[in-house]
Amino acid sequence: MSNRDVQPLKFSCNKCGTVIEIHVTAKGANTLDDRAIAAIALGKKSQELYLNQGVKWTVTNASEVALEGMFDPTLDFVDLHLDFPVVFGTYVPGNTPYMQAVGRSGNRLAVFHRERLGIINEQYKKYPEVTELISKYIKGFYGPFSDYAKKRFKITVKSKKMEDINATLYKVVNHYVLPFTLPHDNREIVQKYTATVIDLMQNKTGAMAAFLQELYDTNFLANLQRDCLKVYKPIFDAELPLRPALFLDVDKTYAAAKTAMRVSSQDFIEYREVYKDMAEVLNRQLVLVAGMGNLIERGDHNAFAVRTSKNGRRLSPASLNDYSDVALGSKLQDLDSGWYIVDPLAHDNELRNAIAHNKIDYDDATQIITYYPKLEGMEREKKQEIQLLDYMHRLLVLFREVHRIHHLVKCLNYALLIEPGASMVKR
Repeated sequence: MSNRDVQPLKFSCNKCGTVIEIHVTAKGANTLDDRAIAAIALGKKSQELYLNQGVKWTVTNASEVALEGMFDPTLDFVDLHLDFPVVFGTYVPGNTPYMQAVGRSGNRLAVFHRERLGIINEQYKKYPEVTELISKYIKGFYGPFSDYAKKRFKITVKSKKMEDINATLYKVVNHYVLPFTLPHDNREIVQKYTATVIDLMQNKTGAMAAFLQELYDTNFLANLQRDCLKVYKPIFDAELPLRPALFLDVDKTYAAAKTAMRVSSQDFIEYREVYKDMAEVLNRQLVLVAGMGNLIERGDHNAFAVRTSKNGRRLSPASLNDYSDVALGSKLQDLDSGWYIVDPLAHDNELRNAIAHNKIDYDDATQIITYYPKLEGMEREKKQEIQLLDYMHRLLVLFREVHRIHHLVKCLNYALLIEPGASMVKR
């Protein structure tokens, strides 16, 4: 079992498609394994073991029957787990999702995965409060924001200056989003952004000032910051189906697996729009990546490397403003600077377009997502299929990319607020 104190498990019957729900509550779940082992050592029977360890459950759309002896191999079998991918198949005693996971990742990485989930187990009840803090910031309610930060997170905002309000906001956000990111990811990328921005302000002062001025005059940076902050709520809401997707970070055998793995708590319909919305945020973030790259390579945020057609017509954007209107699927071809590399798995424009145009189907019994990425008129022939587990992992990778570039948004925002960057902007 997971160490989460409330475990809402769901799966679909392979024969009729009915969604079966098992809602488990486990009092003191983080010590459940130790207490269970102690009870077994005392010779307690299985039913006594569950009840005595504070485990209770309800079943919806199915009947619970008593089982004597081993599981009947003629019956459909699924060994459910919130934290690890699930495989439907033949019952093998002791071959639990956890043991299968350890076999694929090794014990060290499996422990790392469980430690991340342990952090989520400790934090998930605070996610609504983090979302509320973000909401107050987005709406500009900075007084209530400061009061809420002190009451709910024991953090005192140093002053009414925006840089101090921002410092509090990002201290909370980065703490609670940590288990969904990769180790050392945040620290290293922040150091890179900071060093790059400082270098440009010192060595290409006029060009950097022009870039910051346009970000300020168009309100682009402020609007993008609000859009970035809105992605955290759907990630917090998707905490349950993201748990087994997190395991794919350490399971290098998954892509070659012959048996489709699944998620115990499947809610694709609820999360299908999240990917599209998050991809749109990435689309706008790439404007900043391009502007910084142009400054580094050519000393002007509007200066893209010239691309032309065979007949000499210019294909590259004439300015950063023009680049902002380029479709997401074409944006990478004008990022010629190697200062920042976008994760290719986070840039799946075909999946994004299929969701945006509602050219996508979902079978909740098999957890297969079928999407049609090409323009085919009235036909739907060239399809692609992925498992729900794949989708949730792609959503996770996209989120990480958005979160990484959000640090650039934060860094440039500080450049607009504090010296010497603030003095470079006419207000």
